[in-house]
Formats: sequence, C-alpha cells, structure tokens
Amino acid sequence: MTTTHTEGVCLPSYRTLVALALAAPEEHVRELADWVEHASVVRGGATEQAGWESAYKWLRLAQGLRTVTFDMSYDDGGMCAVGGDFDAVWSEMIEEWQLHLVRLGYVRAALEGLVRVLHPDVSQPAIAIEWAEHQLSHRTDVWPLHACEVAEHLTAHARGRADDTAVSVASGVAQAIAVHRQVVHGLAGVPEPTDDADAKIHATGHEEICAAREASTAVMLGIQLLLAAALAEGSIAVLDEDKYLFDGRWVPDGAGGSRWVDEEMLYSEYLAVLHLEPGEPPEL
Repeated sequence: MTTTHTEGVCLPSYRTLVALALAAPEEHVRELADWVEHASVVRGGATEQAGWESAYKWLRLAQGLRTVTFDMSYDDGGMCAVGGDFDAVWSEMIEEWQLHLVRLGYVRAALEGLVRVLHPDVSQPAIAIEWAEHQLSHRTDVWPLHACEVAEHLTAHARGRADDTAVSVASGVAQAIAVHRQVVHGLAGVPEPTDDADAKIHATGHEEICAAREASTAVMLGIQLLLAAALAEGSIAVLDEDKYLFDGRWVPDGAGGSRWVDEEMLYSEYLAVLHLEPGEPPEL
C-alpha cells in the first residue's frame, strides 16, 4: 500500500496563523481578479484599456485553474505493486507541482501586462515593483501584510537557507520569475518519490512545490503593490466604491493586532487585505 509522509513538508508560518494568515493561492487570485475587474486605467487610450483587460483575463484564467492531471505510469502491464505505488505517488506530486507552476505562469503574464500598461518604459517587472515600494514606503495602510516574509521565504528556497540579506517585494518578484524561467528553459530538476527499507513509497518534491506556490503568491503581492501605487498616483481608479464582505474578515488594526470587519469596505482599502484568509469571526 502506498504511504506518504509529511516530513519535510514546507509550510511557512504566515500560512498557519490563527488570524491574518495568508490565503492559499487559489483564494488569493480570485480576490485579486475581482479587484482588477472593478478598476480601470484613468489615463490612456484604447491600447491601454485593451492591455488592462488582457491582464484581467490572465488573472481570470488563473482563477479558473483547478487541477492539473498526470499519469506517470509506464502502463506496460508488467509493473509490480511497489512500482505501481511509485508511479501513483509520482503522479500526485507532479500534479501539485505543476498546478502551482501553471498558475505562476498566468499571474506572471498578468503582472507583465499591467507593467506594460502602467509603466510602458520599464522592461523588467521587478523594476516597476521597486518603484511602487519606494512610492509607498511611508504608507503602512496600503502595504500587503506578509509581502516581505514571502520574499524572504522564496529567497531562502533559492539559496538553500535563510540569511541576513535584505529582501524586498521586488526581489521576491524577481526570484519568482526566476523560478518560472528555470522551468520554462528546462533547467529545473523533476522531483521523484523515494522508498525506504520497507519498500514504502514516500513523496518528495516538498521544496519544489513550496517554491512554486510561494512564487505565484510573491507575484500577486507584487501586483497589489503596483496597483496601490498606481491608485495613489491617480493612474487607475476604482469603478465601484464598496466591496461587500459577505462573511466578514480580520484586517490589521495598525498596531500589530487585528480587528474584525463585517460590513462593506472601500475597494481601495480592500486591496491591502484581499490576500488574507477571512478567518473565523470573534465569539459573541
């Protein structure tokens, strides 16, 4: 019987918090796509509007992504039981890995499209994000929580360890694009399961899966900073004033804590918290 273990599974602390945890990428991208749908370019003609719509559609494509299916078996009719277990675990691993990588490709396309619209003179998305960080350095109210922590975690994956090197959201975006580029150019190794002395097959690839997941999140957080800076500058505007919170959510209170909001929020305020899990409401 195939058995998988959880040893080595990489789950950053910002995804396991009781309140203000970072949402899973599939939830994150849904809220981000909703925000972009309710905003538009202020300055620019038909080309800029078309570019904005194209970026939105890439986010919608990422939002619609649910599963990626693989069958890694040879299917030669002569596979032993252990070999079948190996292929089954391998298929599951590759499905999860590629699901995150496909999403990464979609959100990267959205980011690059938004950069072309908002910063047509900039060739590298990370440069545009760096500009946004500089513009918003004094605006803690619009800074996405955990953005730098995601960049730090992704950088640690790239270097094999954490160190004292300063990171930024822009550097996280650059590293995320590097993760995607490695795969596109065939430079990333394909993980395979391992077996122990009892011939039980164990999943591996935890590092690769986590890096792909956090890379797509880093890109989306970069998009949020880019949009926040453009909103502050007046380059984009929100079309609908209020975002109705159906079930409420925790939001940072500005003093290191959190407060529960169960009413409408301004879309401009929602941009800074849309990537967080709603969480359970406080007990009455």
